[in-house]
Amino acid sequence: MASLALPPLTVFTNFALSPRSGSLRDLAATPTTPAASTPKFSLSFILDDSKALLSPVSSCISPQPVQVQTQSSSPKQQRKNSKRKLTAKEKRAARQCCIEGCTNYTIDRGLCFRHGGGKPCSKPGCTASAKHRGLCWKHGG
Repeated sequence: MASLALPPLTVFTNFALSPRSGSLRDLAATPTTPAASTPKFSLSFILDDSKALLSPVSSCISPQPVQVQTQSSSPKQQRKNSKRKLTAKEKRAARQCCIEGCTNYTIDRGLCFRHGGGKPCSKPGCTASAKHRGLCWKHGG
């Protein structure tokens, strides 16, 4: 049987017991910077606490400046305020068929039923306009 040569166990030297106290807890509590040769899968690299930990309360102790919003009107509010109420004549004109001379109200796409707005009832022989599901009110629409 041939013997295999294994690499030296340098990674595990980071986990040796502290000569002062003999516990691993003291090593974990002291901030250490892992050496460049320490692999990323080693425990000392993973548990590296070289960054100082901040208390969650410390962010509450020092107040950060809060930006106060000025009472300037937003563009949305300006648009709301700029709309005016339509007169009765303007409302009626807005709802009328767009074909010249037609005084019927629009149903769809600015057209009345006579000029192609809306659909007729799907029952044969019915001339009423469809209200719901392709049927007029008489036929359940």
